[in-house]
Amino acid sequence: MEITVKKLLMQELAKRQARNSSYSLRAFARDLDIGSTTLSDVMGDRRSLSKTNLEKVMERLLVSPLEKELLWAEYKQGSKKVEIDDRLLMEEDTFRLMSDWYYVAILNLAKLPDNKANPRWIAKRLGIKESEAEHALERLLRLDLLKKNRNRMVRTAKPIFINRDVPSAAIRKHHTQNLHLAEHSLHNDPVERRQFYSITTAVNPEKLPLVNDVILKTRKKIEDLLEDGPLSEVYTFSFQLFPLTKVDGSMEDQSE
Repeated sequence: MEITVKKLLMQELAKRQARNSSYSLRAFARDLDIGSTTLSDVMGDRRSLSKTNLEKVMERLLVSPLEKELLWAEYKQGSKKVEIDDRLLMEEDTFRLMSDWYYVAILNLAKLPDNKANPRWIAKRLGIKESEAEHALERLLRLDLLKKNRNRMVRTAKPIFINRDVPSAAIRKHHTQNLHLAEHSLHNDPVERRQFYSITTAVNPEKLPLVNDVILKTRKKIEDLLEDGPLSEVYTFSFQLFPLTKVDGSMEDQSE
């Protein structure tokens, strides 16, 4: 695996500009919380990031444990060599499994009766790169979450549940990717193949724990309903509940 700060920044900027053609280098610097001149110089090989700015970049771009080690090695020694021990390999496996959306998708592809344990077939079905499908399949087999049987994928474990309370970059990356996938589906999939609903309402924040319980129970019911009968596709069903108003703790009650 090869990664440098410049390569990471270039790849991320390209992704964001692919989603939004007006996304600028200045906007990228703002989102990374570093100076636009600094960012331009780093991407132009005219300077290196400081330790503080490197930490900001790694935090905001949700890099994996192995990527983080490689970036620190480049910063400290100008070297890309990192000793990959069992601990780092396990951390990387866990991060990728939780963060990259297509791992769970592949596990669910394995439920389809006509599935193939073939990276090309997986890549075509999910619209990902064949190299991504190959690495993911290898990792899922190594983790014993899948096995091959006559060139078919067979699940060996229960569905993975990502704990919503874990403050992890992997989980944030997972949800970020799903939001981008939802946006792509909204603009590209015919309406009969997708469903988007939303409400905007005033809320009592004290009721949020009760709402969360309802969401969790409803999610399980919907999953059971969708898996009832012949399986041929893989979908993602998401709930999003988030505040639109900003809480300002400094505001005083100005009522008379």
